[in-house]
Amino acid sequence: MQLSSSSSLNAKLYKAFCKNRFSVTLEANDIFNKSNRDIRFYNKDVTLWQSSTSDSRALLLTLQYNFNTSKNRYKGKGAGHEELNRF
Repeated sequence: MQLSSSSSLNAKLYKAFCKNRFSVTLEANDIFNKSNRDIRFYNKDVTLWQSSTSDSRALLLTLQYNFNTSKNRYKGKGAGHEELNRF
């Protein structure tokens, strides 16, 4: 059995804004389109050859917004607080 080498180059950029509430991510996968693969299998009477050639390049843009990122949370009075004081 013989496998050809396969490689890919990926890149990712990330930037956060507004105290990490908003972020932008840009990703590029398999930039040079080199993730193709050849497989050869040799047997006594049979030789099998498979070639995989697909375009696996991709460009992804992600926008993310986080709501309520502060450490201060709601500190209101719980339900029934007045009833507990009656006792």
